[in-house]
Amino acid sequence: MKVQPGETVVITADTGSDWNVVEATAKAAKLVGAKPLVLWYPMPPHVGKAADPYLPMGPLEAALKNADVWIEFNKSWLLYSTPWDRVMAEGSVRYICLVGMTGDMMVRNIGRINVPVLLEFQRVLAKLTRESRKMEITSPAGMDVEFENDPERPVFMEGDVNGPGDYMLFGQVDWAPVEETINGTIVFDGSVWPPQELGILKEPIVLEVEEGKVVGIDGGWEARFFERWLRGFNDPNMFNIAHISYGCNPGAKLTGNILEDERVWGAVEWGLGNQAESFKGKFGPAKSHTDGICLAPTVRGDGRYIIKDGEYVHPELKRLEKRLLKE
Repeated sequence: MKVQPGETVVITADTGSDWNVVEATAKAAKLVGAKPLVLWYPMPPHVGKAADPYLPMGPLEAALKNADVWIEFNKSWLLYSTPWDRVMAEGSVRYICLVGMTGDMMVRNIGRINVPVLLEFQRVLAKLTRESRKMEITSPAGMDVEFENDPERPVFMEGDVNGPGDYMLFGQVDWAPVEETINGTIVFDGSVWPPQELGILKEPIVLEVEEGKVVGIDGGWEARFFERWLRGFNDPNMFNIAHISYGCNPGAKLTGNILEDERVWGAVEWGLGNQAESFKGKFGPAKSHTDGICLAPTVRGDGRYIIKDGEYVHPELKRLEKRLLKE
């Protein structure tokens, strides 16, 4: 987060957070001369704006608006909540989403990673995606979906902190395709979260998508539960495809914690529901948000392979991958 002496670092956590991570981060902020402040409260049953009724809104928002750095360790994330919207609109805070981070995850996904090489890998991956107009994704689980990219929209390479704004953990490249061009079948066969009752999936959840909207959900009990959860918000926007991302953190493994799962090497992740304004998309807000993981995909951009069966195959990516795995 490039914390400087004298800066105020606010750390948010709930009862689902790993307290060892919260305490270690506060100590680290103090050691570099910053002023840490930890805000802790009971874990809400929902995320995003659906968490608003459970939050201490006034004190929380006041503290965050006056912070230089905001590190979120909440299990039920504040990302896309009303306080998050208002704080980010101020444009003065460096925020990072590290929701549900555990000590084990921190070691594998941060401590043992050659971050400069990973960021270079992400830069190449973002460039390949930005230059691709028509994309197709398939998977052994039955995913078969196509869409188009808008060259005017951003492709984010996460984790490269540079001034105020919202940041995610490195090991992810994400963007919003042109919504009405997203058609086909998306299959979640890794994990889904939220709802809190899901996580690593026992059976695939199959989504039928037309013009960027989920029009059918099939599978076992997890699929039925997921559909009921989405419908429970009484918000049709919860069925919108908000974004897609690649996972590319060599330390990530499938654990049921979505922060790590969406960074699993060679996986793709689709987000449903609330669409962050930063994606420059057409769908916009929803009452909540959820993410699902698709394993071992094959991704082609304008007919050129980027991922094949869950492995990055483009020559530039393969070169950087060797350095990442070696170091």
